[in-house]
Amino acid sequence: MPLTVNSRPVGDVIVVQCNGRIVAGAELFSLQSHIGDVLPKHGDVVLQMEQVGFIDSSGLGALVRMVSSARAKGGDIKLCGVQERVRKTLELTNLLSLFETYDSQAEAITAAYLGSQYSKDKSADARFRVLCVYDSVEVCAFLKEVLCRAGYNVLSTGNVEDARLLLKATKAKLIILGASLQTVHGKSTKKIFEEIDPAISLVQLESDFSKQDPGECVPRLLESLRAAQETTAS
Repeated sequence: MPLTVNSRPVGDVIVVQCNGRIVAGAELFSLQSHIGDVLPKHGDVVLQMEQVGFIDSSGLGALVRMVSSARAKGGDIKLCGVQERVRKTLELTNLLSLFETYDSQAEAITAAYLGSQYSKDKSADARFRVLCVYDSVEVCAFLKEVLCRAGYNVLSTGNVEDARLLLKATKAKLIILGASLQTVHGKSTKKIFEEIDPAISLVQLESDFSKQDPGECVPRLLESLRAAQETTAS
């Protein structure tokens, strides 16, 4: 089965979904190219291997090189969902202990934010942490840049499920939520977040936020954030 590789950002972590075999040739080139593209932008990578049934010697060698490269730069590549056959291969080659492996994607993402012996210290950033949840890559990028320049520590994601993982992993204090994501399967998203942290503050954006004049909506948003931040601190 040819290898297909897809990725999605979960805050500052990139999750790379692999489907197929990691073997010499086009499959391995595809994975190396993909990881090479995302590593400079995301120090931590989670490699989802639930659908990977076989890795040959070239594939293992490439994984070793990619992990070493990531760690040399203060990041890491974590493996999750490793199939029993692949895990056995790692054990027989004495390479299992080289990798950080996790049963689930959620555990691997959380570990990336908590840090490891290889990862940069993420607890050093003392800025007020804000989580943006909006179903547009462009709007997420806009919000992140604007809020970072305003002095906030900002993470962003396009869906509520990933936002739940980020909230658990990072202990964000405030969430900015897009209008289209305010309910999930008929349940209030606010309640979903409050089940994780009852004290979480939430700023809900207007349905036409993406079409508003940035010069007008950004000052209003920053004012709302400052008010919510003061409430959180009191």
